[in-house]
Amino acid sequence: MATAILNDTRLTITFDAGVDIEGKPVYKRKSFTNVKSSATHDQLFAIVEALAPLQQFPINDVERTNSFDLSA
Repeated sequence: MATAILNDTRLTITFDAGVDIEGKPVYKRKSFTNVKSSATHDQLFAIVEALAPLQQFPINDVERTNSFDLSA
């Protein structure tokens, strides 16, 4: 049976940057690496809420990405 060891956690915030000249939505992303692996979803969301007023564009999406090392 394979085992998984948590290697890295990343927080990515996607912002709605408006539309381009063709009317298509434009998104910008900011990624934060080396996020504490033990941080709960609520803690990360609280950080995003604290950062939101400091940003130029409104937040469209928030992602948490965990990376694992797999071994047998």
